[in-house]
Amino acid sequence: MEKVVVTMAYIRTDKQLLLALKKRGFGPGKFNGYGGKINDGETIEQAAIRETREEIMVEVDKLEKRALINFSWKTNKNKAIECHVFEIISYHGEIGETEEMKPEWFDINKLPYEKMWDDDPCWMPHFLAGKKFNASFVFNDDDKVIEHKIIFLE
Repeated sequence: MEKVVVTMAYIRTDKQLLLALKKRGFGPGKFNGYGGKINDGETIEQAAIRETREEIMVEVDKLEKRALINFSWKTNKNKAIECHVFEIISYHGEIGETEEMKPEWFDINKLPYEKMWDDDPCWMPHFLAGKKFNASFVFNDDDKVIEHKIIFLE
């Protein structure tokens, strides 16, 4: 089955994580990182930078790849997704809401997992700990995780 290659990025401080409420498109009503599909001729990093600008209105100065996560659905409800996850190390500009995303800061110890994708509690603590990893998640038709695997790279 054909897969979609996407990026997802996050900005954090020592105590907070900037999530964004998805207002339209894939996963509306869920808090997530900012990102999307790679355009023709773009590198994965260029796509992450562009998507961050388009979705939360900041310019990325430096980012670091933290994970490669593959998502699929047991019944092929959605296309498989290859997601490259980045931490934005530095940026400039003022974070702002767009037609697609409404950004909001959350305490790292009180993330709104009940309003996020079902896989996030499995891998987000590793991301927040600065670990690098590859992971795979299989969902059922209700978007609940039914299988997963995480392999640490360092």
